[in-house]
Amino acid sequence: MTTKLDGKNTKFLPFNKGKKSNSALPFPDTAGNPPNPNRIKTDYLWKEILAKESLSNIIENYAQLTEEENKEKDKKSAKKQKLIFPRYHQLDLVRLLLTDTKKQGVGNRYLIQHSAGSGKSNSIIWLSHQLVELKDITQTEKIFDSVLVVTDRKILDKQIRENIKQFAQVAGVVEAITEGSKQLKSALEKGSKIIITTVQKFPYVVEEIQSLANKKFAILIDEAHSSQSGKTAAKMTESLSKEDSEEEESIEDKIIRIIESQKLCQNANYYAFTATPKNKTLELFAVKNPVDGKFYPFHNYSMKQAIEEGFILDVLQNYTTYKTYCRLENKIIDDSEFDNKQAKKKLKRYVEEHPESIAKKAEVMLEYFLYKVIYQGKINEKAKAMVVSSSIKSAICYKFAFDEYLRKINSEYQTIVAFSGSKEIDGKKEDEYSLNGFSGSKITDFFKEDKYRFLIVANKYQACFDEPLLHTMYVDKVLPDVRAVQILSRLNRYCEGKTDTFFLFC
Repeated sequence: MTTKLDGKNTKFLPFNKGKKSNSALPFPDTAGNPPNPNRIKTDYLWKEILAKESLSNIIENYAQLTEEENKEKDKKSAKKQKLIFPRYHQLDLVRLLLTDTKKQGVGNRYLIQHSAGSGKSNSIIWLSHQLVELKDITQTEKIFDSVLVVTDRKILDKQIRENIKQFAQVAGVVEAITEGSKQLKSALEKGSKIIITTVQKFPYVVEEIQSLANKKFAILIDEAHSSQSGKTAAKMTESLSKEDSEEEESIEDKIIRIIESQKLCQNANYYAFTATPKNKTLELFAVKNPVDGKFYPFHNYSMKQAIEEGFILDVLQNYTTYKTYCRLENKIIDDSEFDNKQAKKKLKRYVEEHPESIAKKAEVMLEYFLYKVIYQGKINEKAKAMVVSSSIKSAICYKFAFDEYLRKINSEYQTIVAFSGSKEIDGKKEDEYSLNGFSGSKITDFFKEDKYRFLIVANKYQACFDEPLLHTMYVDKVLPDVRAVQILSRLNRYCEGKTDTFFLFC
């Protein structure tokens, strides 16, 4: 299907149901359509999609002409229009959720496991607008008084807010909470239709909803991934070292901790969207299969299907490692009074953060990027790179090393470093503003400029950050299983001219 006929430049997108690679799976996980005995595989198109009632529903509740910034060089206007039309899995998801909600009522939980490239933001928009107006099975009363969209502060809050407002047909339907808990309480009490808030206010949301027992709510939790703030909401245990405390707590962990401490609200439905759910998330939101005892999401759109359909790239096609030359294990003194594990950790961190070590790795990274990416014309010479460092100190050292090398070769390219708070380096306190020349809130805007090719991060922008021009990633830290998927997924966004990616573990 396509939403715009443009001669030879017309782009057609897959509109398939997906199929199971294994018949034992509870849901499709690959591209294509399932077998349809004695019939055409695509007959769902005219039976389910183009049927009069279905098509009129799509036109009324899904199809939308939106405006976005015009970034074309020969642009004739500052804005350009774009027609939004649901893909099959989006339409299927929203319709199934609406049907089940109408049937089951309030007090239920739904886990939506949709990969990067699934168009999750639009799925949330379509679902939120229709949940607001959804009536019970008798068609006499609305099920919910308000719909809350809980999202991440730094990036998705603004993105979702603007998108939902574009889809709103009547002014005043959407209320974004920007002034604190008093505004949130007022919005909940007066029954604002759609309330957009952040995970930082989620504890108050749960508490307030429980006190409003006479009202019913739908809570959409957007992307149970990592917060961009880099700050933990819970106090770190005393056993953790100072270096470890720089590690961020994920939104997923925060939501679970809050819900476990205050219990699920019985006057609300939870709709949790995530690409990579942890086991605890599955237990909390997913459906338990009575046959095998495993937990499964209510709806699934797999990364494999997204890759096969061309919506994201497979970042593991060009994956390699860069072995560290020093070996520390044999250099630790065997002393019963010496904390062997902590000593290894601190010595390893000392070596990793040493300016000379970082300078050598920075040189390898820059030479590869310049000669194998930019000079090879990747993404029409517009490719960008991200460096994921193990700590704030490492990120700052990488910034210094990159800047020094780029100055030495008279390169026009510049770097941006991102981290939370400040850090003292050689007796001088450094933060994002002192190093970049602009505040942290403007990093995503500046990074879109052509001269900024390198984003160096310490526990920021490692999830929920979509920059299609990201081609190369260097990771200089240990990544646990789910976090690895989240970070690698920063590279898989597709854009014109992007045919591959490169990923290096240092």
